[in-house]
Amino acid sequence: MKSYYYNKIAKDYDIKRKKPWKALENFLSYLAEKNYAFKGYCIDLGCANGRNFKLFKNSSNKLIGIDKSLEFLKIAHEELNRSTHYSKIDSNNIQLILGGLKHIPIRNNSVQNIFSIATIHHIKGKTEREKIITHISDLLSKDGYFLLTVWRKWQKKYKKYFISNLIKRIFNPKYRKHQNELKLYEFGDKYVPWTISKEKKTYNRFYHFFSKREVKRLLRIFKIKEFSIRGGSTNKDNFFILAKK
Repeated sequence: MKSYYYNKIAKDYDIKRKKPWKALENFLSYLAEKNYAFKGYCIDLGCANGRNFKLFKNSSNKLIGIDKSLEFLKIAHEELNRSTHYSKIDSNNIQLILGGLKHIPIRNNSVQNIFSIATIHHIKGKTEREKIITHISDLLSKDGYFLLTVWRKWQKKYKKYFISNLIKRIFNPKYRKHQNELKLYEFGDKYVPWTISKEKKTYNRFYHFFSKREVKRLLRIFKIKEFSIRGGSTNKDNFFILAKK
């Protein structure tokens, strides 16, 4: 855990991404208009600094924020204590737990809603991602909801890269070997840099970018209720999905 790079970027991330994600706020507003409500026990899985707690927490639910980074959880805890947004009752109904996607310390069939915002795409390997999705399904109670967002492969910023990447993966054995050496085993795998300007340090974060078909297949054990493309500079950079167990 000590070398986990999200601990190293947590403070910088909090400076750059303190407010709730606007695209997520808009998607949740859309869901509310369609009478979806997130009551009971909810998990923000990969909650980071807790920036989206304000979007998820309401008077009829209890929220658990889970993250693998202790530094992120410290920041989230400090913000909960400092913020005037939450009433005392609300803040007491938000718990923070140290844990990763592969080891979620929650009993099966005990949670009504799980939110995974920009998290699953950091997991390497199709098999590992499928295991996590199965685990999430196990945690949810009957008819529970799973809200997922992941980065879209064919977004404008990376489209040319992935077209070139695919061609070279197919026709260039040396390139394919180099990708494997970098542990970028699948088409859609890429490292995206995060730079802390003050420290002049850059950390490469792993991402798996999804196609529409791929993300729907990942969620095949769920019933997809809502599927949307939104967010990012073009408002077409992410998949937003609400699925039901």
